[in-house]
Amino acid sequence: MIFLYVKGSSAFTAIKVAVIAGTTNIRFPEVRLNTGNDYNRSTGVFTCRIPGHYWFSASIAKPDSTDIDYVVCWIQINGVDTIYLYSDPHGDNQDGIKITASAAFHLSVRDTVQVRHCSNADSIWSKESTHFSGILVKPDM
Repeated sequence: MIFLYVKGSSAFTAIKVAVIAGTTNIRFPEVRLNTGNDYNRSTGVFTCRIPGHYWFSASIAKPDSTDIDYVVCWIQINGVDTIYLYSDPHGDNQDGIKITASAAFHLSVRDTVQVRHCSNADSIWSKESTHFSGILVKPDM
């Protein structure tokens, strides 16, 4: 897949995981790229500044050291669960589990995208293998 860089573009990659206390939202506090500063590391929310078509991806990893194997997360658009990340491997915990989901969306100015958890957020591995990324593929003309 080829992405074009346009002036005034937007792209981010953030890694590791922290649960936002009192919510089901998670944030990815270690930001590796934040072109346009549209991703907020404190809230875990991407806010659209440039309307257009975007590509988002999230990966959640569960280490082999936990006895919990059921993990559910969502990529949300404007607070609505949109893309489902789900892992329920049966059997032992010999290996860690990584789940990834990605999709394209059309966003308008001030639309928001974030990741939230439904279950066992404390079993998500806060390592480089857990990430949240997005990029503007084609701005509206």
